This record gives sequence, C-alpha cells and structure tokens, in this order.
Amino acid sequence: MNLDLPETPEQLTAEWLSQALGWPINSVEQQILGQGQGFLGDIVRLRLTSEDTETPDSVIAKLPKKANRGVGEMLGVYEREIMFFEELATQVPARTPQVFFSHFDRDAGSEKQKQILKTFDRLPRFLIPVVAAIGARVAAGKNRKYLMIMEDLGSLEMGDQLAGASIEQCSQVLAHIAGTHRFFWNSASLQEKFWLLPMDIDSRMGHWMFKRSLPAFMEIAAPEMKAHLEWLGTNGAALKKSFTRDAPHTLVHGDLRLDNVCFDTDTCAYLDWQLTRVGPAVYDIAYFLGGALPPETTASDERDLLHAYHRLLDVDDYPFESLCRDYQRALMLTVSSLSPSEDIAIDPGRGQEMMSHWLERLNARLQHVELSTLL
Repeated sequence: MNLDLPETPEQLTAEWLSQALGWPINSVEQQILGQGQGFLGDIVRLRLTSEDTETPDSVIAKLPKKANRGVGEMLGVYEREIMFFEELATQVPARTPQVFFSHFDRDAGSEKQKQILKTFDRLPRFLIPVVAAIGARVAAGKNRKYLMIMEDLGSLEMGDQLAGASIEQCSQVLAHIAGTHRFFWNSASLQEKFWLLPMDIDSRMGHWMFKRSLPAFMEIAAPEMKAHLEWLGTNGAALKKSFTRDAPHTLVHGDLRLDNVCFDTDTCAYLDWQLTRVGPAVYDIAYFLGGALPPETTASDERDLLHAYHRLLDVDDYPFESLCRDYQRALMLTVSSLSPSEDIAIDPGRGQEMMSHWLERLNARLQHVELSTLL
C-alpha cells in the first residue's frame, strides 16, 4: 500500500478515505464511539458526504488506542482482528460487519508468536516478571500501524454491558453464536493460523498477572467472591490447563459481551474479534452470561439457557453435564480475565461503572460454583 496509514482519527480525512476506499468523498464528520467500552482500540463513526449514491452514509474506523497501544501490541490484538476478517469472517455463520479496508504493518516476529509464547510459558516462575517487563517495553517501542474501516451497523440495536440483558436477549445471543461454535468444532484448520492462538498458550503468564493484581482485586470484590479469588490464586494456572485439555476446541470469540453484540429482530451481529482464540466454546457462554444476566436470575433459568445452547450446538462428543461442569470452570476463568491491571487504562466514568456491574452479576453466578469439583 502506497498510502501512509493514519494513526489518529484526525488523519482520516476525506482525501485519504477517497484514495483508500476508492469512493469520491467530499467531506467527513467524525463521532467518537465506545467511550468506556473499547479498552484497547479507538472506534470512530465517519459520516461521509459524497455525490456517489453507492457510497455509504457512514462507516466505522478502528485503530489502536494511544493509552493502551503497548498492551495491545504485546497481546497481538490489532493484527489478530484484521487477520480474522481477512481469513475467517466470511466463513462464520453468525453475522459480522463487512470490512471495506484493512491494513497493518507486517512483523516477522508475529508469525512466530506461538513458538515464542510456548517457550515463554515454560520459563521458571521467577523469570516471568523479568521477561514480561522486557516484552512490554519492546512492544511499547514498536511503531506498527493498524487500521480497519468497516460497515456501520448503527441501525441495529446495540447491546449495553452497563445495562445488562434480559433472559430472552441472552438466549438470542447464545442461539446464534452456537452456529459458529458448531461450524468450527474440532476444526484442524484453525491450528494452521499463526495469529490464532490456543487459549492456554500463556496460562502461566496470565496466572502471574492475576496474582499481581489480586490484592487490588480483593479490595473491590464483594465479600462473597473472596473465597473464589483465593482459590484462583492457588489453582488458576492448573484450572486453565485442565479446562482447555478436557473440553473440545472451536473458534472462540473471546470477548463476547453486550457491547460487542448488535440485535436485529431475531438475529445478532458480533463485533470486536480482537481476542478470538482456539479453545472451549463454553468460555464464550460463561463470559457472556456472567456479565449480562441480572443478579436475581435463578440457577434454574441459568441451566435452561445452557440446555437451549447445548441443543443448538448439536454435537455428539460433548454431553450436557460436561458442558455444565466446564461452564463453572469458565466462570472462574472469567474472574481471572477481569482482574484489575495496572497496564490498561480504564475510563473512570462508564468503564469503571461497567466493571462494577459486571462483577456484581458475575458474583451472583459464582455462588452456584462448587470449587471442590473444578480440578
């Protein structure tokens, strides 16, 4: 690509967009979206003025968030989402936005990330903080550029992680993600993607990060959750290994929450595939329900949702009782993923309020988890 890739929303001018998209755009008006929603990327609605009737009225641009760029680079999220849309999105049975333009600076090291992470995860425990700090500095020092311009699904009803969802809406989300999970069930082709990592490839590093944040987490967690946090502090790495070893694998969205879902009558569209990985499908289910279900939802209603999802999943090698056990494991792993991090800047308004509601809902689901049965 001969064009310089924009690094800030201000650089997405009508002239640049016209050249990149091939549309005759006269002017562009910007609206920043996702305040307090997207932690690693900036999301911008671009309202376009054009004399060409084929040019859409608006599109969505995604580019790295400056405050968290180093973390996003270290996690590989920007490259991963672009590669997902380039290589897999058209195969996904669920609806995803159409991408009009995507580009990023290639990096030879990223194609070896599986080997690098496997080696890293075998390091002695005392070396993990040292190597993690070095990796963070290297990632922050890179100046790779990333940009996606995609279909604007603003005409659909956007989910709201802050507000939560009804049981009916949760059922709708699970029903349509089940088709994606089934389509990629035990698919060997997923293993061939350098950018699509196994969920457990960085278990020990993730556990180290969780333990580092545990004191801060204890301060904000409900008293009923503290036994779960203490259990995770001791058993978190082993839990993730056993969870990913025992359950069948598929394509996992990885960040399936209401802010990343659009509702359209009886269907759904799924956004933000930055955290997609290969792993147990039920992780998506626990991650979603743990953050969306009202705290007063009964265990019976929760089990009915799992039953409905399992019927639609329609696979022969995953009994319902196995799914239920793995669901409890995945709820605990969701706790790990939400632990406070000094490396990620969270919006002090909506972002922190959203996390508070998420933890409240998740805590209600955790009260039915039998810790003694997880390993």
